[in-house]
Amino acid sequence: MKILLIFPHFLTPGGAAKTALKYAKELQLRGNSVEILCAKVSKEFIKENPELNFRELNIPISSSASFWAFFPYWQYKINRILRKYPDYIFYPHVLPSNWWAWLYKLRNQHTKIVWHCHEPSAFIHSKAWIDAIPNPIMKIGAKLLNPILKALDIKLEKENNSVYCNSMFVMEEYKRVYKKKADHLIYPPIIILQTQPERDKSKHILTVSRLSKFKRVDLLIDAFSMVTEKHPEYQLIITGEGEETENLVRQTKSLGLEDKIEFRGKVNNEMLENLYKNSRVTVLCSENEPFGLVPVESMMNGTPVIAHNSGGPKETIIHTETGFLYEDKNDLIKYLAVIISMDEKQYQKMQNQCIHHVKKYDLAKTISNLEEAFSNIS
Repeated sequence: MKILLIFPHFLTPGGAAKTALKYAKELQLRGNSVEILCAKVSKEFIKENPELNFRELNIPISSSASFWAFFPYWQYKINRILRKYPDYIFYPHVLPSNWWAWLYKLRNQHTKIVWHCHEPSAFIHSKAWIDAIPNPIMKIGAKLLNPILKALDIKLEKENNSVYCNSMFVMEEYKRVYKKKADHLIYPPIIILQTQPERDKSKHILTVSRLSKFKRVDLLIDAFSMVTEKHPEYQLIITGEGEETENLVRQTKSLGLEDKIEFRGKVNNEMLENLYKNSRVTVLCSENEPFGLVPVESMMNGTPVIAHNSGGPKETIIHTETGFLYEDKNDLIKYLAVIISMDEKQYQKMQNQCIHHVKKYDLAKTISNLEEAFSNIS
């Protein structure tokens, strides 16, 4: 099959970008022809994925005001490029890449589209995402135009030939927004490592996240400030970058925790794997996370996870067996203390349960399901 994977940009690391590239690699390894179309791609992404064929649109990225101010012109440019792929299945991911494909199909009905729905178009159907827009002018615009954007998104979504969602939570959200069922449930591709859990853990609490308001890292810092009073030997390691970095650093200083909280910034895959292996627990604070690769990656390395009791983590974390699902800050503080105070026999049992549980997300099964979704419309 010929597949055109369409993604907004590859400039910053994130779960959606990581998922898209894994799919591209595995589909290509199975003999499919895969090309990747995006607004921009960094040299780092190209270097890390030399086997993939990236094509840049050379337009502004969607987080910039100029992208939305001149959207019709950028769409015109995109349409001209998409015409060069007449016999490809279009495979868009997150907004606005899904819109690029849908708008093109309005005048090119022969086009076949498989939408990878990480969630119903963010910044349109999610108040949390809209509130997290850092640019105040763009935030006001998103709120004022929201009724129009919602109606247009629901209308354009009908251009899909097939839709699959990456979690039961996203399937429910898809049905709520678009008033119909998605075609497939296909979990993100995870390469399950045959590894033994690290028994001699460092006294670290880890979070892996883009540093945006949506990810609620500020809540973790507050909770950690309470936990460290009884467990001063523990440190919090924060990885990732984002528009909230300065605010989080300021919060850390205001709590007097500069020597206990470390901001690592962007880390490569090898560094991240070592952090997962050596941390006592990984924490994910975002609410209604569509799927969340972080919990699965952490459990794969034998590290339990604490996450909010919502979204994808409700499916991937077994409460009290592979980690804990919390409701509020007091809950979060309680479960952090439980993990820290757990005796080694209990903790090792939880580690083993983590490694056993993630086998259900094995990449081979995921890719077979994805290929079937493509072949049904090709």
